Amino acid sequence: MAYGRVPLTGGGKIVPICQPGQDIEACRRDLLEKPGGQGPFLPVLLFVAALAIIGGSFWFVLSGRWTLMLIELEQRIRSLRR
Repeated sequence: MAYGRVPLTGGGKIVPICQPGQDIEACRRDLLEKPGGQGPFLPVLLFVAALAIIGGSFWFVLSGRWTLMLIELEQRIRSLRR
């Protein structure tokens, strides 16, 4: 977790967002509770998860495993009826 930002002036000095002191925990808590306080991490995580689910679904259907799963499920249901 980063506690500072690099200024846009091109310098390499890191400026802390939360100054060390008594209220550093409150400052950190406020940063996390703010809308978008987690930065781009959550949207990127959701996007990657969606791509994984969609890609896995396409692979499952296009590889023929979907058909095999449905046939096995049908056979199990028929065997339970007997």
